[in-house]
Amino acid sequence: MSLKLSRLFVLAAGVLLVQACASGPEYRYDPQTQNYVPSDQQAPSGQPQAYSETPYVQRAPGDSYPLLPQGKKIRLKAEDIKFISSYNMPTRAPNVDQLMLVYPEQIIHKWATNRFGVDKTPDRHVRFLIIDASIVEERIYTGGSLNKSAKHKYIGRFEVSLQITDGEGRVLSETRKSADSRDLPESETVIDQEASFEAREKIWMGMTYDLLKRLAIQLEQELSTQSFNEFIERQPQ
Repeated sequence: MSLKLSRLFVLAAGVLLVQACASGPEYRYDPQTQNYVPSDQQAPSGQPQAYSETPYVQRAPGDSYPLLPQGKKIRLKAEDIKFISSYNMPTRAPNVDQLMLVYPEQIIHKWATNRFGVDKTPDRHVRFLIIDASIVEERIYTGGSLNKSAKHKYIGRFEVSLQITDGEGRVLSETRKSADSRDLPESETVIDQEASFEAREKIWMGMTYDLLKRLAIQLEQELSTQSFNEFIERQPQ
């Protein structure tokens, strides 16, 4: 099976629905520069993007607020919602997220558009902002002086904010949440220095979905609190 088909197979196994896109260039790892070099030409530069258009953890015991809709869109009481990215994706090491077939930034955006909607309440607006969607590579060494070996450790960090404003732009309610791969087991973030690009991408993709799941839980728990109670369409008790 070719590298391209293997990478597409990994994406198809993901939980999120990400639309098919054209395959990117092939890369090779250059130990001298500690970077991934396109086989034919330099990878295209990423630019900030403005977008046009999970499992939910049960609320804690004693929480008196109605549940968020499970498996359905969370309807915010607002006229419209804008999905925006302020993340400027790098084009070189130590970042590797720009090398993925589908960027973490795009996966976060797809999840958000599937999870959040509005009920057209006038004079209120929602902004969902992607602040960080990075995966960075670090070289680490394991073992003692006699069996010392180099490995690569990947650190992913996702951060988003959700803000509700009135018709004049005044903030009525806001939350900002982040998830970091340093909370994940080392087996999910560390790989041998000589590992193939395909094996590395499997690590990156698994990390992306793990971090998104943690981010989603944090955000949805915050939306279940009193500060957002009047801005969300709830399920009856």
